[in-house]
Amino acid sequence: MSGPVEAAIRAQIPPGTRLPTPSGRATFVVHELGASELVLLFGPKQNRTTFTWACLEGLMDFLRKRDWIRIGANRDVHGDQAALDGYLKRYVKRQTANYVAVVLEHAGLVELDPAPPARVRLRQR
Repeated sequence: MSGPVEAAIRAQIPPGTRLPTPSGRATFVVHELGASELVLLFGPKQNRTTFTWACLEGLMDFLRKRDWIRIGANRDVHGDQAALDGYLKRYVKRQTANYVAVVLEHAGLVELDPAPPARVRLRQR
């Protein structure tokens, strides 16, 4: 049984969808919505990056405890633990927060403010 994040992504973003990063300077592909994971393709080489649904579902609790938080995408393998990047680095040791923020926005789960420093918060229901 899927959780609310998985259900929202599946309902709003079909595999093969190309999305822009928050800055609009690059794009990425929502490649696959597997049984246990979401697969995104980044960059010109289409580098495959996998997120478990459990990781993405856990984001809702992480965001629920905060208002606006920085996306904070950087190449530090630990990330800023107060930012979306820090949460995601517990699962994937790559710079992925910009991409995940856009996926969550397109799924209708978060509001995204792309003005530097880019930030997100749970969508107000």
